[in-house]
Amino acid sequence: MVQSRETVDEALALEFEASEGIEAAHSEHSRGEAAVSVGLLLDAIEKERDSLDLLEQGVDTLRQSLEQRRRAIDQQLDILNDLSTCLSKERS
Repeated sequence: MVQSRETVDEALALEFEASEGIEAAHSEHSRGEAAVSVGLLLDAIEKERDSLDLLEQGVDTLRQSLEQRRRAIDQQLDILNDLSTCLSKERS
């Protein structure tokens, strides 16, 4: 779970950097610096894609964790059912 949280934090940081890049690109465009603006926008797009990749990794990690917990719960239920059956037989 910690890894997933760290991944999401990294993704949010990249998203923040991307939004700052977009603001800077808009400012540069307003000042007539189209070439700088294009570079800033390309960098922002790359950061947003990286952010999405990290979020996807976080979701995958959470999905795996959920599956592991479900298996653990199923195993606990099986053990509980076996114990219940054994106790029922002992009482008979």
